[in-house]
Amino acid sequence: MQIKKRFIDLPDQRIQKSKNFFSDAFPKNKELKSVEKNLTELSPTTKDTLTTLIKNSKISKNIVLPLEDELCAQVTRYAYYDPEQRPYQIGDFYLEPYYNDLFHCIYLNHTQKICIIGYRGTDTKEKSDLLSDAQIILGVNAIDPRVSGSLKLFDQVRKSHPDYQKRICGHSLGGTLCYIVAKHRRVDYCCTFNPGSAPNKIFILMLKDTLLKKDRTQKIHTYKIIGDPISLCSYVGKTVSFFVPHWNPLKLHAMENFLGQEASKNTGNASSTATTPAPQSPETKNPTP
Repeated sequence: MQIKKRFIDLPDQRIQKSKNFFSDAFPKNKELKSVEKNLTELSPTTKDTLTTLIKNSKISKNIVLPLEDELCAQVTRYAYYDPEQRPYQIGDFYLEPYYNDLFHCIYLNHTQKICIIGYRGTDTKEKSDLLSDAQIILGVNAIDPRVSGSLKLFDQVRKSHPDYQKRICGHSLGGTLCYIVAKHRRVDYCCTFNPGSAPNKIFILMLKDTLLKKDRTQKIHTYKIIGDPISLCSYVGKTVSFFVPHWNPLKLHAMENFLGQEASKNTGNASSTATTPAPQSPETKNPTP
């Protein structure tokens, strides 16, 4: 009789397990366990802060971004391209040749006066990128050339385009650089994708500022995927976490996750979106170094 009852109850148990799997609690608990396991050196106060931010974060099953963040995702993707392969135009935004560099790209909308700076993430073939990753993990950001270069770039753009809204975006190391720039400079909008993070002083301070809803953190938008080990403690600003079950953790970190199917298919055809050059603004013609 008991065997028969267990057999009858089995479908209900499976349904309940499925509900638990797809509930918000499951991915958050998974993330909390990862923090507990991998970030053992965190102080109790910091661990409580991070735990609260994880519990307060928004969970989404489908990776859908607002339009302005879709644009940031595209710029972030093109930041990984070689400078000469980046498209000249993305909608109403035009590549600024003066700032088109290996480590970043800038797109301008001259009509709406919006400037989007895309910071490139880690290229594992570049030793300097790996060194930057290590220095940021160790918390010695001040001596890292990628950090100082990112701050310098923002200052240059602020001088050359004073009337433009400044938006910054980046993935992985690029997202980390966005965090640092947003902490030390006044940005209008910051959008990061699986930003790299480490339990050092600067990240701990930014997590605490987020919990306190400090003004600058309210302009930061973090998109991350649950299970990505590189962005484990990246809960700075307004965080949306996506739960995408995958066997390979490294694929969870990939920028392609945030681009949508069509964008991912066209990753190799960025130059096809280029069109005739837009008229340059006075600021674009004579940028101030």
